[in-house]
Amino acid sequence: MLGIALACATGAGSLPTHHALAHGSAEPARLPDLVRTKQRTFSIPLRLPATTDADAAPQRFVISVSKDLGSTWESAGEVTPATGSFTYQAGAGGEYWFRLQAIDSKGRVSGGEGPDARVLVDATGPRLAARVWRGPDGEIVCRYAAIDDSIRMESLKLEYRTANAQGWAAIAAKGVLSRGAPAHLVGEEIWWAGTKVDALTVRITVADSAGNETTQQFTMEPAAPGVEQAALAQKIGAPALPTQPTQGTADSQPITRASSGTGDAVPAGRGGPQQSVLVSRTGWPSETTTDFTRGRSLLASTAARLPVLLPATPAGYLQPLEYRGRPLQLSRTRRFAWDYKLPTEIPDASRLHVELWSTRDGLSWQKAAVDNDAVSPINVALPAAGFYGFRLEIVPDGPDASTGPQPGDMPESWIGVDEDPPLVEFLGAARLAQSEASGIVIRYSSRDQLPAPKTARLLFSPNSEGPWATIASAVDNQGEYRWQPDRATPDQVYLRIEVTDAAGNVGGVTSPDAVTVTNSRVVGRLGGVHTLPAGQ
Repeated sequence: MLGIALACATGAGSLPTHHALAHGSAEPARLPDLVRTKQRTFSIPLRLPATTDADAAPQRFVISVSKDLGSTWESAGEVTPATGSFTYQAGAGGEYWFRLQAIDSKGRVSGGEGPDARVLVDATGPRLAARVWRGPDGEIVCRYAAIDDSIRMESLKLEYRTANAQGWAAIAAKGVLSRGAPAHLVGEEIWWAGTKVDALTVRITVADSAGNETTQQFTMEPAAPGVEQAALAQKIGAPALPTQPTQGTADSQPITRASSGTGDAVPAGRGGPQQSVLVSRTGWPSETTTDFTRGRSLLASTAARLPVLLPATPAGYLQPLEYRGRPLQLSRTRRFAWDYKLPTEIPDASRLHVELWSTRDGLSWQKAAVDNDAVSPINVALPAAGFYGFRLEIVPDGPDASTGPQPGDMPESWIGVDEDPPLVEFLGAARLAQSEASGIVIRYSSRDQLPAPKTARLLFSPNSEGPWATIASAVDNQGEYRWQPDRATPDQVYLRIEVTDAAGNVGGVTSPDAVTVTNSRVVGRLGGVHTLPAGQ
């Protein structure tokens, strides 16, 4: 039995006080935090408020449970204050809501207006699917997908073992969080396991936030099965991924998004996922202020349909950027459609039109676009890359129509347009001196006007055009990296460095020549066998 204890409790399963059922609480402004457990039997503590009125002191508690997110409730039992906690046994996995009603000595009932605790019983690990095959250049390719309500991206582990190997060799796997709810990751890893590999097994491990772990093994197939990660994900129950941008997006190039918070973006065909996902901002908070004394509506937050790459928390949730104290969105294109909302109260007017004004310096303003029908969205075409501040004006037609923002008016939102990928330079690679640890030092640099930290990705291939296997990802965007190739690495390889900027542009460079990374082995020739005298 799992004890969902108070904050002062110790041992496995202890949770903060606010997860307990609170007597007399009104319906909360937000739902209680979700508590996850692998156990179907668990206890929930009762948190009792102090009272000086003996008649108002609870004499017993009635517990109700909902198995359909609050739509219906059923009795889950009664307890007394002396019990201190309530034990519940779930019949199956799923989310359970609990509410508490306290009954005093006069029969008065308090509480029970809304859920006081939420518990997710998650007794199964993530579902997992993968395919493994040998590529035309001897490379091993593994495409995989996993789905769970709460996948822990950092738990992903990929290993392989050849037929004659005694143990498992690890591969630096980096999956991509393709959808947040239900959460599922996809990925593709490429590596070399030697020149004569007829049989190989891949072992993949992934866990969820409840501590459930799934480990499965997959056998190498003789030829490419032609299966994308999206098909693997759908096979294990994931909904179809969005592959097309929102209508009105001018730049339809998709990008992939990692959930590690590094801003890593991997274009398809570079050893990353073939199923790519468009990440776009769907809207800022909608605060609206109306000022018709100058004939305009200031929409503090509108939403641009832009293919943007925003930073993420470790959990993978997008966070808004800011520039000069206002929302900032980043774009790889100067042409886009921008959604807007009209104020709810508009004075009577025969006709309205919408004007979008832009500024580069915060002082002078230029009319960037006009929407004559006043129906969202408004199409925008900017003259050049750079940072632009914007204000949206709702203008009634007539002689007193607005003449635009005044010098010194603050932009309501900013957009940074960056059409150029990072400039990446390969500075060389050299073997470490024998007095040092063996390996290769790779030196490189990159420059960009909108850099994103630690988005460099180092790859290798025996061919200058790939396919590319990953050496390391989410590393510094310039400097040097020490690589220790394993014995399965080809003797000579081309190196490639890719860097992603904050707008999602990916720049890369490939070494002009192949680099020797392993010492060639010299094979001798055996001669005759001589017997040794006794005792030697």
